[in-house]
Amino acid sequence: MALSFTAPTITRLEKEIADIQKLVRESETKRQKALSTINKLQRDQKLSRNANDLSNKITRENKLKKEIEEINGFLKQSSNQLADKNQLLTQLRMKTDATKNPTK
Repeated sequence: MALSFTAPTITRLEKEIADIQKLVRESETKRQKALSTINKLQRDQKLSRNANDLSNKITRENKLKKEIEEINGFLKQSSNQLADKNQLLTQLRMKTDATKNPTK
């Protein structure tokens, strides 16, 4: 790959990696908030005196658990994407370095 094509590709990959890392951080924050809410709901369920109130809390807890499962799937997928992109980025940088500084 010519150096003129490699530099923009490296820049694009760096941006994609940064974007994925940002999404991962946001997702992890969202997951932590959901876990915190689940813990609060579980404590509140023990204090619930009304069957309807208890049912609502259980329903909310189930929805949050499903959301956490989706977030975990996204995080796994993102982890794989990051690994692939980092590997590609490393390869491109090595090629760029080899092109700039050929060994004799």
